[in-house]
Amino acid sequence: MKLSIIMDRYDNPLAGTESQVLKLVEGLRKKGWTIRFAVFKATKYSKSGRFPVPIEELGIGRISDPRSWFVVHRYGRVLAENGFGVVHVFFNDASVICPPMMRLAGLKTLISRRDMGFWYSGVYLRALRLTDRFAHGVVCNSKAVAHITAKVEGVPESKLHVIYNGYPEGTEECSASGDEPNTQHNRKQRLIIGIVANLRPIKRIEDLIEAVAKIHHSGRNIELRIVGGGDEAAYRRRVEKLGIAGRVKFLGSQPDPERHIQDFDIAVLCSETEGFSNSIIEYMRCGKPVVCTDTGGNPEIIDDGVNGYLVGVGDVASLADRLEALIDNPDRRLAMGRLNKEQLVRRYSLESMLNQYIRLYHQVEPGMAEA
Repeated sequence: MKLSIIMDRYDNPLAGTESQVLKLVEGLRKKGWTIRFAVFKATKYSKSGRFPVPIEELGIGRISDPRSWFVVHRYGRVLAENGFGVVHVFFNDASVICPPMMRLAGLKTLISRRDMGFWYSGVYLRALRLTDRFAHGVVCNSKAVAHITAKVEGVPESKLHVIYNGYPEGTEECSASGDEPNTQHNRKQRLIIGIVANLRPIKRIEDLIEAVAKIHHSGRNIELRIVGGGDEAAYRRRVEKLGIAGRVKFLGSQPDPERHIQDFDIAVLCSETEGFSNSIIEYMRCGKPVVCTDTGGNPEIIDDGVNGYLVGVGDVASLADRLEALIDNPDRRLAMGRLNKEQLVRRYSLESMLNQYIRLYHQVEPGMAEA
């Protein structure tokens, strides 16, 4: 079988969308599929040769440039001539140009939506509302993302397909985590609260810092570990001002965050918005109880009070309260962590994701060309 994938650019195989595209390509190739992969703009990574298949660079500029549309149409004709019938598109510019140009070339296009539309602007929305009609389907990674896509872009429900991100089963590094509860009464070391998130305003890490300060000043023996890249200066100043400098560690960007997650006792995500959080899934793989904001796709993953807790965005008091509830109840932490591991295998397996994509590709193009 043959599939074309087109993206605006491919920067980092560890990033959210890029990591899922990598898993998709690797998984389909193992099942015998032929993948042709192209990007609008080259990056250092796309030139590195480290991706599983060659990356073709189309050299697309602005979407307002007619030459960009011509190049995409020409590429679509090449795909059609080589037996490709379906194009799966990721990111914004490609979602605008590809659907009409690929249809003109005789191909069918699926576009992807993987966040809550924080990047929407007047220009993009006007363009998307025009070109979305040429797409044969929109793949969303959560029901929340599907809802916002239908509401804002006007995509009919019949074109929306929810396929959750897929992940392999828990790693060896995480396999021993969450086996035995530790209590503040029988351990001398600090209880670790952790978060995996880049240092960006949308992640609201300052809320977690505030909550940790409140918990610390209540006399509980805790430490906060922050795994994620970005400018630490403002966060460090806040930590100093709150008097918890000795209780917070900034670990920076890590190629394998699960090596650090395994040391968390409680895992947190306090973002302002999330489509489908890879961080929460990584927490689940490592068997950790989760406290996260009630936003986007998070409530589809975390059942409040069952495998974690949901709190309002910006509600520092509730965040601290739920963390304290887990700090003081090691049995609850253990039970939630074990449930998360079980649910990961049932609901978010890589094999399940691949099979859903394959069914969708065949649904869009029943007579897809054999490799």
